[in-house]
Amino acid sequence: MTLSVPAMGQQVLGALDGVVDSQLQRGWFGGEQDGWFVLRNDAQEDSEQTLTIKAGPPGANGRHTSVNVTMNSSQPKAAIGIVVRNSAHKGTCVAELTAEADANLFCVIDGEFESIGSLANAAKLDGSDIIEMVETPGTARFIVNGKTLGEVTNGAALSDEIGVMAYERGTFGLADFTVADVSGSNTSAQPEGSGLPPRGGAGTSAPAEEPATGGGGDTASRMAAIMGPLSDSILGTDARDGWDVFIEDGWMVLVNGTKASSENYFTTPTGGPVTSGERIVSVSVGILPPKGSTTEDFKLSAAGIIVESTSTKDSCLGEITLGGDGVVLCFGDDGKAEEIGRLPGAAKGDGSDLIEWVEQPGVAGFFLNGEIIAQVNDHPVIGGDVGVLAYERGDFYFSDFAVSVTGAAASGGKAKGSAPTASTSTSDEEIPFLNSHESRLIGAYLGVTNGIFMHEFGHALIGELQVPSTGPEEDAVDIFSALRVVEPTMYPSGDEAIDLIGREVALYSVLPWYYGGMINADSAGDLPWQDEHTGDLRRFRNTFCVIYGGNPGLYGDIAEQVGLEERTLSRCEEEFNRQNRAWRTILAPHTRLSAWHPDGHLTADAPGATITVTFEEPTTPMSRFLVETFGDGLRGFADDLAKTYALPRDLTVTYRQCEELNAWYSPNEGSITMCYDLIEYLVEMIADVELGNTDTSAADTPQAESVPVKSEMMANAGSLNELADYGVPATNVLFPAPYRGPTPAGHTRAQTLTTESMVDLVTGGDNWLLIDTSGGAETLPGAFAVTDAGRDGSLTDRFQGLVNDWLTDETGGDKTVPVIFFGSGMQDRSSYNAALRAGMGGWNAYWYRGGIEAWQANGLPMAEQTE
Repeated sequence: MTLSVPAMGQQVLGALDGVVDSQLQRGWFGGEQDGWFVLRNDAQEDSEQTLTIKAGPPGANGRHTSVNVTMNSSQPKAAIGIVVRNSAHKGTCVAELTAEADANLFCVIDGEFESIGSLANAAKLDGSDIIEMVETPGTARFIVNGKTLGEVTNGAALSDEIGVMAYERGTFGLADFTVADVSGSNTSAQPEGSGLPPRGGAGTSAPAEEPATGGGGDTASRMAAIMGPLSDSILGTDARDGWDVFIEDGWMVLVNGTKASSENYFTTPTGGPVTSGERIVSVSVGILPPKGSTTEDFKLSAAGIIVESTSTKDSCLGEITLGGDGVVLCFGDDGKAEEIGRLPGAAKGDGSDLIEWVEQPGVAGFFLNGEIIAQVNDHPVIGGDVGVLAYERGDFYFSDFAVSVTGAAASGGKAKGSAPTASTSTSDEEIPFLNSHESRLIGAYLGVTNGIFMHEFGHALIGELQVPSTGPEEDAVDIFSALRVVEPTMYPSGDEAIDLIGREVALYSVLPWYYGGMINADSAGDLPWQDEHTGDLRRFRNTFCVIYGGNPGLYGDIAEQVGLEERTLSRCEEEFNRQNRAWRTILAPHTRLSAWHPDGHLTADAPGATITVTFEEPTTPMSRFLVETFGDGLRGFADDLAKTYALPRDLTVTYRQCEELNAWYSPNEGSITMCYDLIEYLVEMIADVELGNTDTSAADTPQAESVPVKSEMMANAGSLNELADYGVPATNVLFPAPYRGPTPAGHTRAQTLTTESMVDLVTGGDNWLLIDTSGGAETLPGAFAVTDAGRDGSLTDRFQGLVNDWLTDETGGDKTVPVIFFGSGMQDRSSYNAALRAGMGGWNAYWYRGGIEAWQANGLPMAEQTE
């Protein structure tokens, strides 16, 4: 198991960060790794490591403690979790997850052991497990992944120290440890879903029906524990006519017995739309008909989450009805309701229903028990106030209202129109990875799908365009697929979420061959879809080598984990370059000129055929999930390919159930068939493996050398048009060798210089660096000859690091120094590449487009090359 990356932008150990040095025990090692704080015990049997802080008793409104945990241990008794203790009273309680995936809650009071609760198979052990403790004075409730583990009421162990513990030998990961007052925190506690209490309740610590009005004393703390950030709004609002509000056995209950078509609701601000990551609002709900009535009489009674715009009259409701449906309604300025989604019969109504409102930048959706009801794009309610609402007559139960925000969810990575992912699901066995970190879920499904599709599209390009193959065709199109999936990672967007998804998509496009090969080696069996294809492990080596070569910094950890030797990896960058040049050269006559394809020979509006994607009716949960979640994105992906390549005839792509593990291109029909069966098979294999179901010193800045003053330089202006636009777009893609061809009129990462502005720059001061990529015998006075500075490859390859290191040496690390690149002239693309590499590295880059050709055309002096 590898430690997954938790939510970015959050503190790893929070308040515990300052106690590590003083509390780390002998035999235990600690340090940060990939966003986790890692505790490691290699040899100390039955050893326990705790990290705690003095916390004291919780406030009147309660306190919430949370930590993200993971572990890797071969010891069944190994465990990690939250610890609370009171040394003065000799009491300790521990809520832990074990290496066998069980959850346990126990206390040791004055030497006496007491088991409080346990949940079998409650842990996922994939880096997503959350342990929480919700305290009110005298009581602590422990929650694992949204399910209540148990409650401690013995004060001997409470109100003093809070922290984390790890037990036995192994590696233990901790992240996002937080302790916060409930009134100001956004907990992610979710209900156990054990059913509604009987009407009238069965509570013993307080009256079964305690009026939730006023807000003083114990009522406030109990409400805070139940409704979290919404509690102040509930307690601060006068009772609505016809409605009663109670606290009953851990639920807030709204009761309306007489007012037909009436509603009651409470909201709290969220602070506006999320700009990255995601925000999840969740609540557990249940409904009973009014006393003496039946469900049939009040099927329209409903309860759920309300979201209201802060600037318009728009609102949306995600709710369950007493009739058993999940429904989403949105209201506009005119007050009229529009139903935008319904899940018939999906609601249980017994208190185990979980409704969620998941927001990401520009897109949001309502979920019921992990299944999306409906989503909205760029809607006014996104970022609005959130709360709960009850409608019509009945008894409406609400509990565990929570608002949680994560910074690493791949919000920007979803195209608008794709569905957000819910934080929980009731169908994990049917839809693998639905409970996983979003980048992993998207990576697995899109990686597998895009990897297969680009393989078949490679066949289609060879067949439709009649271009030569760069080797045995099956191997050649494997390489084409790898080149296409790694390309987005080579030109990072700057958005961590988007870039993380790009990394995962490329990785999961090739991992099936590694996992399949290892499984096959263990079982000595044959996997489907072998025939003329290279064996799985060699297939993985060939495709991953290209991906690694395109971005070695991003995939070095994977290369280490799968055991690729350094001598193999050392050839991968050159292998990437060779294959990338070959495919781009072969396809250039059929490629439209664009920012992503500056080497295309066709105009941007060159005629060509279309690619049409259709989805036959999916018949399994996974295929439905694929189509509903990623269908629009897959269509858009095909549209982009049709815009890139000028195809001679229309191409159809059909996703369908094939009853075989396959995918193919048909040259007779001009079609690609994508089988749901194969996609499901590969995703399930990945899930089985990953979820554990299958064994397997600064130099002086150069000074100017005899550079004439501007008046001398511009005395004889030539006739070269340095501003000529050849129709080549400015691009963030490196031009491939041999770097000859028309250049763009501008640059995306550097300021473009004409000869006149070049002279202004170099005569305006002596603190600059002039770099010649032409390889000629003569150059501009004061220039350094660095011929390979403009080589192709990718902006994340090892050479990019060498460029940054060289510039650091030559400028003393001062990134304000103007770094000027030029080549032989306006048909030399190497200088564009060099300026792009420097600009992407954050240097103050300039591109003298005209280069030596323009310099000489203006009658300016030359000098011999200096290396």
